[in-house]
Amino acid sequence: MRNVVFIKVELDASDKPLSDTPLVATFTLMAAHTNTQPMTLSDGKGVEIPVPAGVQIPFEQVNLADIFVRSKAGEVAFVVGHTAG
Repeated sequence: MRNVVFIKVELDASDKPLSDTPLVATFTLMAAHTNTQPMTLSDGKGVEIPVPAGVQIPFEQVNLADIFVRSKAGEVAFVVGHTAG
């Protein structure tokens, strides 16, 4: 059985995991179109990707706790998808 995953991530200058607990899901990560600067997407191990406002990135069966995002305070990212299963 699959469950819906919908997460709003309030960003700030420090890396934040998309989930505080392990959660494997198929999802789309979206940088809010209202963001004023690109958010940074990383694996927490050094690889960093700038994601401009409004961009959507699909992921398949990835642990949300292994994906980190950051930007300036007040920026937002959304995760929309479903659990793996």
